[in-house]
Amino acid sequence: MPTYNEAANIGRMIDILVTKVFPKVVNHRMSLLVVDDNSPDGTGKMVLGLLKKFKSVVLLEGEKQGLGAAYRRGFQYAIEKLKADAVMEMDADFQHDPWDVPRFVEELDRGYDYILGSRFIKGGSIPSDWGWYRTFVSVVSNLFIRLVLGLWGIHDFTTGFRLARVKGSLDRVDLGKLLSRSYAYKIHLVVEMGSLGAKIKEIPIRFVSREKGWSKMESEDILESLRVVFTIRARTLGL
Repeated sequence: MPTYNEAANIGRMIDILVTKVFPKVVNHRMSLLVVDDNSPDGTGKMVLGLLKKFKSVVLLEGEKQGLGAAYRRGFQYAIEKLKADAVMEMDADFQHDPWDVPRFVEELDRGYDYILGSRFIKGGSIPSDWGWYRTFVSVVSNLFIRLVLGLWGIHDFTTGFRLARVKGSLDRVDLGKLLSRSYAYKIHLVVEMGSLGAKIKEIPIRFVSREKGWSKMESEDILESLRVVFTIRARTLGL
């Protein structure tokens, strides 16, 4: 769970996950790794204060270098230090429903290697209060990615709610060579997992507006995503 200025959300999110959601996941030991990029609002300090109360919570701090860089740091720590069998990605701002976590684990137990929470399949949704521009960008960008890459089996390349099996899947990805340190790492990681033969499944999620705080998506992320998509396509064509 990457955080940057999430002091308004992180305490409640940790409490819900650790005390209410994790106990509902059977046959697995769950931990929460918070990857904080030295938030100036004191998010890291809040998490640090909760570590004694919640033994399954781990804090990893570092410099702000982008969402992709934070996840790469988190993946490596989870795999190497926590010896994780699977790694989930989710946000701290409640746009991802913490109560959906057991649904992802159920699909892992069914044999899938990479489970994507999709907003664009039957049962999934985006916030109804989004303006036309943000809705347009979100929907059309994923259609564009599918078209350029020719990967019609995936509907949501940019979802931030995912679960990846480590052995034979995530541990085969060279995380240091992902094409973006920003949001666009999500696109490349889906492509990499698929090229390695991972069994991928999308499950519907209801993506909601933030209750507190503000969105961190910037216009530069759109341009970065375009660069990543065209680079991947060029590589598949041998250019």
